[in-house]
Amino acid sequence: MKYRESQSHSVLLNILLPGLGHVYWKEYSFGLFIFLVMLIAAVLFVASLFVAVPATAKVFMFGLPGVFYAFTFVDLYRTVRRNRAKVVHTRWMTALVLVAAVAIQVLAPIAPVNFLIRNAPEFFLMEDNGLIPVHAKGDLLMASPLAYRYDFFFLGRPVLHALPERYDAVRFRDESGADHTALVLGLPGEEVELTESILMVNGLPCFDAAPAGFTSLGDWPLTSVEEFSILVATLRMGEVDRVRDVPLMNVRGKVSSLW
Repeated sequence: MKYRESQSHSVLLNILLPGLGHVYWKEYSFGLFIFLVMLIAAVLFVASLFVAVPATAKVFMFGLPGVFYAFTFVDLYRTVRRNRAKVVHTRWMTALVLVAAVAIQVLAPIAPVNFLIRNAPEFFLMEDNGLIPVHAKGDLLMASPLAYRYDFFFLGRPVLHALPERYDAVRFRDESGADHTALVLGLPGEEVELTESILMVNGLPCFDAAPAGFTSLGDWPLTSVEEFSILVATLRMGEVDRVRDVPLMNVRGKVSSLW
């Protein structure tokens, strides 16, 4: 195999699985060391999502492994130049290792690609005009779960890291399994009502900025939001048409337009 082809494959392997590029060129010990360093960094990253970590600590926790990982590509270049005369790779071997690296990224629960697949956004067409003037029927939208939650393989269920904000457009699933898109009006534990298009929260006017285009939200009687739920509304011609209490675990993601 040509040297240039082997080098490019090595770089790709190091991207797909840190350390694999060095292992590919028979630098087994350093390749394993690279993998362990990046694995520890990944574990620390996951832990930082659940435990408050000072900003300075995060610089060391993630900055140093990042610099080290960048250095591995420089060292890999030197390794390829040093070993290319004595290490022979067949095209079948190169293809097999590359397929294995891709498979690990897709199937291994700790791999970044696997995490992104588990937390992938949902793309859909707006099925009605229930959010005019924010989104109209036929708009291509995206619901991003990472805005509110993480889905980790070892927990068995998503973990909330942020609450939806008032007036967020969200995608949620009802008791029958059908998906809907609506606007957030109330947050957990609040008492919400609409009086002459003024949103009242816990008896006081809410001055949070409504989405552009709203001139009126209509009227809706006082509604209490459950402790682990949000209050969402579908609209008709810019006014509230229907209000629902939605459990937080049924929220599938924050909705945004793709253009």
